[in-house]
Amino acid sequence: MSIIRNLFSNFLTFLLSLMLAVLIWLNASQANDPLRLRSFQIPIEFIGQLENSTLTSSDENVVIIVEARSSVLNQLTAADFTAVVDLSQIDLGEDTSVEVEVQPRGRGSTITSSSPGQISVRLEQLVSRNVPVVLDIRGSVARGHTQGTPLVDPETIVIVGTEAQVERFGSARVTVFLNNVVETVSTSASPIFYDRQGRVSGTSALKSVSHEEVRVTIPVEESADFAEKFIEVNWSGTPADGYRLLGINVFPPSVLVQGLPTRLSQITQISTEPIDITGLTGTFTQTVTLALPAGISLDEVQVVSVVVEIEPIFTTSVYNRPIEVIGLSRDLTAALKPDQVRVVLFGPLPVLDSLSEDEVRVTVDVFGLTAGTYNLEPDVDLPERGIELRSVQPPLVTVSITANITDTQTNSFKPTPSTSRTIRPSLLSPSTQYPARGLVWSATAVPHFCLLPKEENLCLINH
Repeated sequence: MSIIRNLFSNFLTFLLSLMLAVLIWLNASQANDPLRLRSFQIPIEFIGQLENSTLTSSDENVVIIVEARSSVLNQLTAADFTAVVDLSQIDLGEDTSVEVEVQPRGRGSTITSSSPGQISVRLEQLVSRNVPVVLDIRGSVARGHTQGTPLVDPETIVIVGTEAQVERFGSARVTVFLNNVVETVSTSASPIFYDRQGRVSGTSALKSVSHEEVRVTIPVEESADFAEKFIEVNWSGTPADGYRLLGINVFPPSVLVQGLPTRLSQITQISTEPIDITGLTGTFTQTVTLALPAGISLDEVQVVSVVVEIEPIFTTSVYNRPIEVIGLSRDLTAALKPDQVRVVLFGPLPVLDSLSEDEVRVTVDVFGLTAGTYNLEPDVDLPERGIELRSVQPPLVTVSITANITDTQTNSFKPTPSTSRTIRPSLLSPSTQYPARGLVWSATAVPHFCLLPKEENLCLINH
């Protein structure tokens, strides 16, 4: 009996120890993982909405306060909660207050509060309406052309919204500009909606708009009695020799003519009066008349000009020309090596053909040079006829200058103080210095060596 009492006493002691241990563990756990509060913004989910209805509500989200252990709260997101509004019992066209039911999706957290707890909603029936598309054409087609019946696709635009929204729309207008077009216009344009008072109205509040663009096709055809025909220049002949035809242009390139439709369909272009370019040597512009077929006339009088572009044929020509020495002193002699050069000229063929060899002059200027050997660049003189010097070969020539070797004649003069004679300038050589005008030379004052025949005569005269 005493053994049983001892066992029972031990069991009670063990049970009490266990409870104390659990309490201690719970206290320790709460101290390490305390309860905390956190707010979440939850979007409201509307259920039970009638088909073909549109909803307006005072709020789209609710804010909730959640209490949970820190370890749990840190793992929570807005997706772990739901905010639902049931619209199944809402009447159409009435403003109604409904509760927002907020629930956690899992355990371990408690929603302590939510705001707002109720929201105001309104359900309205959606209706559709066909809004007519109005085409606004600005401008006109080109003269001689007609505008056909425009095609608009679609002719109406379906808009969906509340009755109050759709009823205020009057039309959808599409504007197309025609700036003297000559062919069919096919374009897409965005419609602009207008209310019944003619004011621009936006469509952002509507549930849907069937078309964002409208396709417009405006046929444009040439009038039956008008036609645009190209102008053909009727020319003949060839330019002068040495010239070539560069091009022939006519302005304007086409003209609008009128006539019977059957007659207009038979012609493709209108010719000018004949233009003869035989023997021409330059570009020229000529006003011409058109050779209109019978039954065809111009829609309006206009000037037609033809520009005939003619240019000379450019080519090169080679000339082997001797070299002339200029500026050489009389007492010097120059020898050239080589004594002629090859000159290459570029220019119009007729000019080069008429250019004689004598007109191509090649010179080297040795003015002021004394005896010695020099490499000089020859100069080429050309007439001013549009000729271009391309090259001279060789570019340098060797000029050897030496002094002239002449016999020197010494004359003895016996001066006669009482005699003075006038020397005629015509008897002086070019290198002889003349006395000043009105002065005379005395024979005794002019010691002179006679080198040339004329100077010998002078010496004889002085004697």
